[in-house]
Amino acid sequence: MEHELEYLEGRVAALIARIHELETQNSRFASALAEAMRENAEMKFNLEETRHRVTLLIDRLPKEEEA
Repeated sequence: MEHELEYLEGRVAALIARIHELETQNSRFASALAEAMRENAEMKFNLEETRHRVTLLIDRLPKEEEA
């Protein structure tokens, strides 16, 4: 019985340690996700700004004369 309790105590300690590891890893993943989402939003903004500028440049090009 004593060995079983020691075994269970060891398992519980290992599970607690694993939970702490997973919490730390989850925190790093959450930070990485937030950074990736920020970068994605910035790229989308830059893409839309570039599209707008290209449209303005295209509009400034001389139009073909209709025959």
